[in-house]
Amino acid sequence: MEDTARLAAIDIGSNSIHMVVAEAAPNGGYRLLGREREMVRLGKPSLSDGALSEEAMQDGLEALAKMTTIARLRGAERVVAVATSAVRESANGADFLARVKALTGLDVRLLTGVEEGQLIFRAVREVVDLGPDTAVIVDVGGGSTEWITSQAGELGQVVSRTLGSLRCAADLAGDPASPASLDKLRRRIDRKLAERVPKGPVERLVATSGTAVCCADLIDYFADRPWKEVSGAREVRTRDLAALVERLRPLKRRQIADLPPVGGPRSDSLLAGAVLLQALVAHAGVDRFQVSDRALREGLVLAALGQPIPPAAEPEDLRRRQVLQLAGRSETVYRHNQQTARLALRLFDLTASLHGLGAREREWLEYAALLHDIGYSIHYKGHHKHAYYLITNAVLDAFDQREIEIIANVARYHRGSAPKASHPNMALLKPWQQRTIRKLAALLRVADALDRTHASRVEEIYCAIRGRKATLEVLSRYSVDLELEAAREHSRLFAKVFDRDLRLRQGLEVAE
Repeated sequence: MEDTARLAAIDIGSNSIHMVVAEAAPNGGYRLLGREREMVRLGKPSLSDGALSEEAMQDGLEALAKMTTIARLRGAERVVAVATSAVRESANGADFLARVKALTGLDVRLLTGVEEGQLIFRAVREVVDLGPDTAVIVDVGGGSTEWITSQAGELGQVVSRTLGSLRCAADLAGDPASPASLDKLRRRIDRKLAERVPKGPVERLVATSGTAVCCADLIDYFADRPWKEVSGAREVRTRDLAALVERLRPLKRRQIADLPPVGGPRSDSLLAGAVLLQALVAHAGVDRFQVSDRALREGLVLAALGQPIPPAAEPEDLRRRQVLQLAGRSETVYRHNQQTARLALRLFDLTASLHGLGAREREWLEYAALLHDIGYSIHYKGHHKHAYYLITNAVLDAFDQREIEIIANVARYHRGSAPKASHPNMALLKPWQQRTIRKLAALLRVADALDRTHASRVEEIYCAIRGRKATLEVLSRYSVDLELEAAREHSRLFAKVFDRDLRLRQGLEVAE
């Protein structure tokens, strides 16, 4: 790794200019310190006229001057910058970069489409499970789209096509866009994809870029789900994307701009970008896909820090690593959290006939247990609520936002009042999510109580379920009277959720 511990990475795209400021983490990866974005739209004139307009260049120079100043204020010792299709294809792109150098001192590197794809892959593979089979990452930019294939988590072919939201928007006539121009655009996209892009089906599809994130935000917005400040990967159903396109199609640009997730600058290219994303998803042959907020700039950070692309990890490795990093911030309760997680998983397995849950929910329970007491790092009083806040605001990119809500709520309800649908943090969740939280929280409360002293005294547990009773036998060489009493106190939710009285007793002989 290079000596620079803190740096800024700037991506000069066709739609917008992005910057992230980050510092190297001791255990690999990096910690994000801040983000900046300006919707400069360098590509709006250049992709059709072949040259950057003076207005666009001035806007770009102002944005870059501001970003380099912010980077220095945040302590960045180095700033790396790259430019993509709008600058790459413009007749005066070199002149623009010379002016950038004179104003800011930045040596901007022009990327090829293949280089873009390689950096995007590096960023996404860091946080998204690409699976053991064929996966595809698609990055929908303003001027180009990168189709990045992966086999068993390793980088395969990168195909860059001159398709992007701004470039496609130039083909739409009328406001709202006429049906004829939409049909023409769809045919042109399909022809371009058929020329060089391998056709699906693929096992997994991950979409990145501002267009994809905005589409996911809109789908959540129209479904009355939280969409602001959503980080990490989200699952989107193909039919929901199709419904979004149909919802946008009759709207004027000003009506699209009025939608909270969109805003003015993106409004004239969003419909075209959504149509392009829909075509890419159809080309891949998937009925659902993930949207990730990791993209070119995050890959640039990893490359600038000198971190090699790690070997492909098992799916749970990415998730577990992020959870353990978060859990490790609260060292005083780390051992207790591990013991609680061990007991919670054992209890989950022993009561499978009661809860009827599977491997996915088992994983959520383990991670909630590992994190349930991290609120101690803020204050003991209300630490369960602090845990919810810390989990929902952490960078857990390998998880879907809905999974994060479940894990955070299970951790939050390890003590205090029982989970209720009327609680603000539960009210927006679907009924199946609420049921899952109640079941997992009931198990976590008992497991947490069985380590009441934080001494890891319970070695093993067994459970016998007979009629309306569940008898838990607790094995320990030591006296665990405090643990048993605490578990009895916290068994009320278990009894209510599973309709079984929980009885507890110590099984092994107590040491002298």
